[in-house]
Amino acid sequence: MMKYIIEALLLGLSTGTYCTMYCAPVLIPFLTGTEKITHKRNAALVGTFLGGRFVTYCLLGFALGSAGLLVSDFFDPVLARRLSVIAYIICGAVLLLNSLGSRFPYKKDGCACGRFTCFGNDFLTAALTGLSVGLHICPPFWAAAARSASSGSGKLGVLYFLFFYIGSLPFFLPLAGIPFLVKALPVFKRIGRVAQLLIGIYFTVFAGIIPFFFS
Repeated sequence: MMKYIIEALLLGLSTGTYCTMYCAPVLIPFLTGTEKITHKRNAALVGTFLGGRFVTYCLLGFALGSAGLLVSDFFDPVLARRLSVIAYIICGAVLLLNSLGSRFPYKKDGCACGRFTCFGNDFLTAALTGLSVGLHICPPFWAAAARSASSGSGKLGVLYFLFFYIGSLPFFLPLAGIPFLVKALPVFKRIGRVAQLLIGIYFTVFAGIIPFFFS
């Protein structure tokens, strides 16, 4: 067991830049554009996002570990690509609805579109995007999935993904500086809101719906 824990931790530490690369386009515009951002609120939103990612990783670790090597019979690159596309659709739709619900049309005090306000909860957005980002299949994820499957145990699969996740956490520490940035340069809040809207559209349509139906 200790061998799996150390290996998973080192995998997370050595490949954490991949995790930030997949998460940054979601987190940075979302966090910079949120209303009344404080260090406490920023930390809570990041924690909620990472908590959603944690839940996805634990579920995947348990499923892959329990299935063992049988998973290789059906978990192939085509299925992995389809999961990533579905994750993009979910993540993009959540970002887009949050943008329309709490930030459109980017006024200081929030939404001027009453029919969309029910979609503007930032913590729900953070949780749902975290859950969906956990399904983005990157090379480190493939490595963790293969090792979890080879363990032949749901418990070891969860442990492997857990410590892989822990190893990637230090790369998210720079997000703690976002409140400093927004307070020093308030224009970044408006930029973040526009960027979130555009990214929501891109993820939903160009990285999600089009590849899902036409590739």
